[in-house]
Amino acid sequence: MTIEVVEPGSLTCVQDPVGRPAWRHLGVPAGGAADRWSAILANRLVGNQDDAAVLEITLIGPTLRLLVPTIVALVGRFEATVEGIALPDGAARSIRAGSLLRIEGGDDARGYVAVSGGIGVEPMLGSSSTDLRSGFGGFEGRALRAGDLLRIEAASGARPSRWLGTRPSGPIRVVAGPHADRFPADALTSGIWRIGVLADRTGARLEGASLATDGREVPSMGLPAGAVQVPPDGNPIVTLADRPVTGGYPVPAVVIGADIGRVARLRTGDEMQLASVTLDAALDAWRDAAAALDALEPIGDDDEAAWAGAHG
Repeated sequence: MTIEVVEPGSLTCVQDPVGRPAWRHLGVPAGGAADRWSAILANRLVGNQDDAAVLEITLIGPTLRLLVPTIVALVGRFEATVEGIALPDGAARSIRAGSLLRIEGGDDARGYVAVSGGIGVEPMLGSSSTDLRSGFGGFEGRALRAGDLLRIEAASGARPSRWLGTRPSGPIRVVAGPHADRFPADALTSGIWRIGVLADRTGARLEGASLATDGREVPSMGLPAGAVQVPPDGNPIVTLADRPVTGGYPVPAVVIGADIGRVARLRTGDEMQLASVTLDAALDAWRDAAAALDALEPIGDDDEAAWAGAHG
């Protein structure tokens, strides 16, 4: 075992960017990282394959003792230190054996910690991800606890990298859903929404001007990630990684794939605005997000030496 959990944080669990989409027809939630894009970036920064298991942190991160030398990357706006030296967002660092990695709160609700080689857990139904509701997969089917010991898979010998890209900003983009005609055209896009207290890996309930609804449910249908459901109380819900396989509330819009992770990173009370885009624009945004993952450069020897000297 090569990582000791000293403090678990508010909710830290093992996830991978893939989840279990192939099992949805049997009622298994897709799961996986709530912000798939950030989890993939964390893996690339340390030289892993995109689907390697990472740690997903929520609100307040863990304190970890790295018991072997490794490369670590954090993706997410959190206060993080290694032996008291700041660990930046979006830049991997070589870590000496015995070093203490401490991650506290920050501006994002979620972030991802990758180690070179990936977190070693037994895959279940083709994924290393934790299904917290059903209690399987990941590390013993649960969130991490103090005293847990995690294994790191064999590493490839890659060098640490830093990310040079920029994240999209502005409104969260949506395309029309199957029940768009049941609501005014600007029902979702004319005002400001806030992330409510009912926000987890299943979905985020939005607070604002509740939408007028006749209370009628619709025939049960499959729910994609990012579906904006409107329950009878008129407060929309944006579905996330652990969403149910099916749902019976009307869906006037769907958050585009490139922006689902942006919703997952928002904290309770954070404000957001929705903007309608075309399917072509959604595809362009998806391609731009995929291309942004390649905006990496290896960290040079001088930078590595300065880091080693600072925390050694």
